[in-house]
Amino acid sequence: MRNVCRAIMYFTVGVVMMCSSVSATGTPKDIATNQYRESIQYLYDNGVVGGYADGTFGPDREINRAEIMKIILGASVDNIGSGKNCFPDVRDEWFAKYVCYAISYGIVKGYADGTFRPSQNVSFAEALKMVLGSFDKNVGQAGSDAWYQPYFDFVHNNNIFSKYGLLPNKNITRGEMAYLVHQLMLENVGSIQFDGIRDVASAGCGKQPPSSAPTSSVVNGLTRHYITDIGNNYNNNTPIKIIFAFHGRTNSNTEVQEYYDLDEESNGNAIIIYPAGLPEEGPNRSWSNPGDKSYQLRDFALFDQLLKEFEDKYCIDKDQVFVVGHSLGAWFTNTLSCARGNVIRAIGSVGGGTTINTCNGPVAAITMQNPEDNLSPYSAAVTARDQMLKQNGCSAKTEPYGSVGNCVKYTECQQDAPVIRCPYTDSYFHGGYYPHMWPDYAGETIMDFFGGL
Repeated sequence: MRNVCRAIMYFTVGVVMMCSSVSATGTPKDIATNQYRESIQYLYDNGVVGGYADGTFGPDREINRAEIMKIILGASVDNIGSGKNCFPDVRDEWFAKYVCYAISYGIVKGYADGTFRPSQNVSFAEALKMVLGSFDKNVGQAGSDAWYQPYFDFVHNNNIFSKYGLLPNKNITRGEMAYLVHQLMLENVGSIQFDGIRDVASAGCGKQPPSSAPTSSVVNGLTRHYITDIGNNYNNNTPIKIIFAFHGRTNSNTEVQEYYDLDEESNGNAIIIYPAGLPEEGPNRSWSNPGDKSYQLRDFALFDQLLKEFEDKYCIDKDQVFVVGHSLGAWFTNTLSCARGNVIRAIGSVGGGTTINTCNGPVAAITMQNPEDNLSPYSAAVTARDQMLKQNGCSAKTEPYGSVGNCVKYTECQQDAPVIRCPYTDSYFHGGYYPHMWPDYAGETIMDFFGGL
């Protein structure tokens, strides 16, 4: 492998730190809470890259095609040469030799109109193809129309990224790129091994679990309560699915635990958490504060912290994180699935819309709502469905699904990210017609959907 200093030498455009025997020192001031901070710090500590003049790294900034050429060629090529004029929009600029070298060796291609578009940002799928190709990784052939699937499978099976959280057309960020290249660098020097075996075990696997199930946690200074059902089949050496079940505005977590039927339908093979919204005593509970931004609702932090705590204490399958909700809980579930699409595998919601439109990953979904619902507008549910179809790359084609709820399955979605829509009409409860109800088959249908993924 090339010297570590070459691996990402030109990561920062405009403030290039040339590699030498002197390593970069300090820590960029904007990476302390970034999930890729260790990879970024590794590059700094090895004198690989410098940040911006203001002391930041910009981990969430997107990378363009010219920048990424410097990164991947710095990781694998000693002599770039001095190529230029290989495209109408690639003449003698600073990036010309990298682009021209990459084109000559088939690392990257131009567009059908004959241009390279150096300032265009790079999608996740494109970045994986470029980087894995430059590291000579054999990813196999596509078994479907999705050309990027072998690249997704490679990073998934080798524990770099989870394919369940990847959107092919989402632009890759500097932090994500740093992490990707860092992992490939470590594998090249033998520090880690790519064996093609997906590791789904959380940090709690192998640990003795708490003597009693947790029922409270402090989140942002507030003690939050929840009900926890530890499946009878839990084994601290076998990763198990985890399900978060959110209640509506008026029903408590105790009430929804009874009528969701998730405990029974899980057959003891899940940990199910029923958080309590605020104010816990009701009557109008919520999962957000007035004025919250849709992409930063108050109880996103509750979900994040509970997931981390349970993954640390119990043996959780990190690829089997599910969320369920009814009414306001459905709205929160739908919104959370978009904001945490890189973590959540699938959701099941009944009677709710959404208020977010920029998603972090695809999420398999089954959503149910009576078109005559008089408490949650059906138009909001349609908006939520359309968001999920966009999020998961689905077309409008459908086929019947199951035998209850008038369900249809959208058949042309991103692999592993199906969308099911159920406009049920059988809403009779105690002899009365209640279109906002949780159907008595909802728990079983949702759990069957989760189990079939």
